[in-house]
Formats: sequence, C-alpha cells, structure tokens
Amino acid sequence: MMTECKVPVFVSPQSLTFSLEDKSSHRQIITLFNPYDFPVRFKVFCTCTKKYTVVEPEGSINASSRVDIVVRHNAPAPAFCDIRDKFRIQMQYYTTKKVIGHKDVETILVRSSDNFELPAENFKQLLRSDISNDNYDNESEIRQHFNTNTTGPNFTTLLMAGVCICGLLLPSSEDSDILNFRISFHLKLALAFVLGMTTITILQHQ
Repeated sequence: MMTECKVPVFVSPQSLTFSLEDKSSHRQIITLFNPYDFPVRFKVFCTCTKKYTVVEPEGSINASSRVDIVVRHNAPAPAFCDIRDKFRIQMQYYTTKKVIGHKDVETILVRSSDNFELPAENFKQLLRSDISNDNYDNESEIRQHFNTNTTGPNFTTLLMAGVCICGLLLPSSEDSDILNFRISFHLKLALAFVLGMTTITILQHQ
C-alpha cells in the first residue's frame, strides 16, 4: 500500500509527546504543508489505531497551503507509557490519487512531561584537521590557491553555449523556410534554458 517517496513531505511537529498526568496534552495538532504549485490529497495511517483518534484522517490541501489535523490519545494509561507509535502522513496527487511521498511522525506517552528527556545521542566534537599538511598554512594561501584554479570557464561550457546558440538560430518546425532541417519549439525552449544556465556559469567565472 505504501510506495517509495518521490517528493519531500513537510509536517510539524516531527514528533508528539503525550503526558499521562497532563490531560491537555492528550489532544495535539499536526500541521501538514503543501509548498507545491498543485493541490494534493493526504491520508493518515497509524501503527496502533485503537489508541488514537484523528479528526479528518484524509482530505486535500490546496497549492501553497496548509491544514491542521487533530490527534487525540484514547488510552492514556500507565500500561501504554514509554511505548512508541508512529503516524504516517501519505501524500497523493489530487486527480490520480497516486502516492507521491510520505512522512512519519513518532508518538510516545510519558508519565510526566516534567521528567521526560529525549534519549541521549552520542555526539562527539570534530577534531580540527591539520591543513598544514596540504601546504595551506593560513587563510591567505587558501584564497590564493582558489583564485589560481578559477581562471575562467572551461572549454566544455563554451562549446555547449555555442551549440545552444546555433540551435536557437535554426528555423522552427512551424516556420516556412527553404532549409530542410528544422527543430521543434519545445527543443528550442530546452536549448534556451541550457544557454541561460551556461551563461550564468560563464559570468560566475569572470
């Protein structure tokens, strides 16, 4: 039923913490974001459906919009403390209902939110590398080395720009011309895009 993610799915928060003592935490909100320029559908799944209620577990989100869904914990009992569950937010194309991505939100019920701490993560400080071994004794030498290696655009970039210009000068398939060789309008759009990217690359090396 679930398929591989194809686009990022944005939700907030990334996890939910319910407190056994704090009844106000038994009802929480997950915000679903749609930053794309097309509408999407969503469905909410859960690893333990008996413990939770989701108001409107499926619906739609307009382009560049967001929606809030309410999650309620139905079984705030000591027996369910410290058990981690997951919600899966699945996104679909609005018209075809084809799955385009999903995001998991982890939940946990704790006895008291005051005493709850996230599991410790084993972070260690990175050691400073000895760049003197590469003959870079200070920042000025690094900058000098960088400048000597960025003298200008390479031959491939210039050649690609020339090919794009030649392609844009050729007649389109809709034009009447004595030349037999023509290119389509869509190909010209692609060439114009590539020419723009190569122009930016050339200007960055000036």
